[in-house]
Amino acid sequence: ALATGEALKKIIPVLDGQKYGEYISLSGELESLMAPPKLSIWGSKLYSFGTPMSNNPLLSTTLKYSRNITVECLAGATPITADYRVRLWGYVYKVDELSRVFGTMLFPASLVDKARGRVLTLSKTGYPTGIPVDGDTWKTLPGGNNQAIPKINPLARYAFNKNDTDGKSGDYQFRYTTGNVDESEEEMYFDFDDKDALLVVGLGIRAVANLKETGLSIAGDYHPKGLIPTPLSAVTDPGAAGWNNLHFGHIVPIQPTGIIWCAIPKLERPYLIWNEIGMVVTRDDGTAISAGDIVAALTGVRIEMHGG
Repeated sequence: ALATGEALKKIIPVLDGQKYGEYISLSGELESLMAPPKLSIWGSKLYSFGTPMSNNPLLSTTLKYSRNITVECLAGATPITADYRVRLWGYVYKVDELSRVFGTMLFPASLVDKARGRVLTLSKTGYPTGIPVDGDTWKTLPGGNNQAIPKINPLARYAFNKNDTDGKSGDYQFRYTTGNVDESEEEMYFDFDDKDALLVVGLGIRAVANLKETGLSIAGDYHPKGLIPTPLSAVTDPGAAGWNNLHFGHIVPIQPTGIIWCAIPKLERPYLIWNEIGMVVTRDDGTAISAGDIVAALTGVRIEMHGG
């Protein structure tokens, strides 16, 4: 099924029996594949859940478990009839290696948005100078499934437009509560109080006819200013309609042929959504784009401070 792919709609990790779909929901379809084999990625920019062997809690968001990890795969609109493979890459540590590799997970930690003059400081109760990393604390670290607040996890998800765009270059919001996406794991609209935050690191949207521009709307302002041009063009005629600077997934139609994928682009700087409304928005060029033709992808770091 190499030419057309299979309807492998979604892949989510399961850590020690706990599903992580609210944080990690990866498209497995050929066109919008979010984590293809490294040798098939343009520039070998393999997506990672975090930085291995780091004691910076905002970077050390790799998934952490102690017994087992597996994945749950969901088919799309049609049955999957061919074999497929899911590869997991990571590090396996012995308990006595953890303190040597990580030392102490450094808390407090701060997220700084210089452009908007905002600082979010994250502390762990009972650990004023950080969390010693050992077998007992392993799953309480960022990316683990037994964290105390603040919980820090990687976030990676995709979203299809469930409805047509308006054909007037208005904002299309990938918002679940208004029926603009199919399910909550595709939500790219975040209405946060002071106990929730998201650091947006990467943003992608596949090239499709009549797409004009894409970006973030945070507290009523567009980021980056003026949004990012995302029109459809190909290497055979790159100047005809501009260039989609956020294309991800299968390189077609940017390049007519090839078994090569583009990674989800990283933004020039991360954007913090905290105690405000932030969302992904995209616009058509004045001609409506049909439902299901747009697919966007978002990566970042999710922070939750609710609870005790």
